[in-house]
Amino acid sequence: MSLPRIEIIYKEIDGLKINMDVYIPSSASAQNRVPVVIWWHGGGLLQWTRNSLFPHQLSAPEKYNICIISVDYRLAPQTRLPGILEDCKDAIEFLHSLEFANVTGNRIDPSNLVLSGGSAGGWLSLLCGTGIGFKASGLEFPRPVKGIAALYPMTDMLDPFWRTKQRPVSYMDHIIPDEEMKSFIDPNGPKICETPLEVTAPRNALYNYMIQEAILESLLLDDTSISAEAFSIAQNLRSKEFITPPTYIVHGNGDRMVPVEQSRDVVQAFNDIQVKVEYREMEGLDHMFDMDPKYEMEDMYSFVLRCTSK
Repeated sequence: MSLPRIEIIYKEIDGLKINMDVYIPSSASAQNRVPVVIWWHGGGLLQWTRNSLFPHQLSAPEKYNICIISVDYRLAPQTRLPGILEDCKDAIEFLHSLEFANVTGNRIDPSNLVLSGGSAGGWLSLLCGTGIGFKASGLEFPRPVKGIAALYPMTDMLDPFWRTKQRPVSYMDHIIPDEEMKSFIDPNGPKICETPLEVTAPRNALYNYMIQEAILESLLLDDTSISAEAFSIAQNLRSKEFITPPTYIVHGNGDRMVPVEQSRDVVQAFNDIQVKVEYREMEGLDHMFDMDPKYEMEDMYSFVLRCTSK
């Protein structure tokens, strides 16, 4: 049985209505409020949609008695990374609003929050959970959270993977023509906060084109005067200037779309500052391996429950 989805507009900006989808377990009530996991989708911050939850996420509310919220955000390059972080912060704040409490029947405890996401969404969860990148973006730190669960996250734009052209990309058999992507990489094009779920949707080739042309930093930060280093997770963790909530990271070492070194570097940084991190490296698995229903992500949900039971 699938849970009903509550769709809520949490923000209106640039002529856009930005939505979150809320999945509440049937056992939740105003007297028995449940913890909550915010999920940010992947797509390099360039594409995709909140309507992309995998089977384990859709079953988690009933299985673990937690609320799952899948959240859209404005997409680059029409909105640069500081604007995307602002959307993430606003989504967290919205959970503490009277409107959210009323729409959800006050059945969710927003103070018992874990941030999660896959790929670029995993990077957002790390940025928002630690506060990295917020001062550089002219934003106040987001509220503290109980934990971070990042799946195969991007973590550092300075990695050679993002700065070395691949023509064609290693997992593709052809080069994407510039003309096909011209309108999508125009920063003055229409602002959007989601793309169709279908892989064949034209804009959904933008992530691959970004890798092909090595333009991640340009798409996310052009015209901001902010260095890519400000958003590098491992390097900033080592400064010890940021908060470090309990953190879980999982990554397949066969990942062709986000190299496993992105996670290994962050784990090493946590070790360097002597902060515990839970890390699972999945042998031979590729990007988004958890799309397959056989991966139920029990370790991750066990981590979430430990974080939210304190």
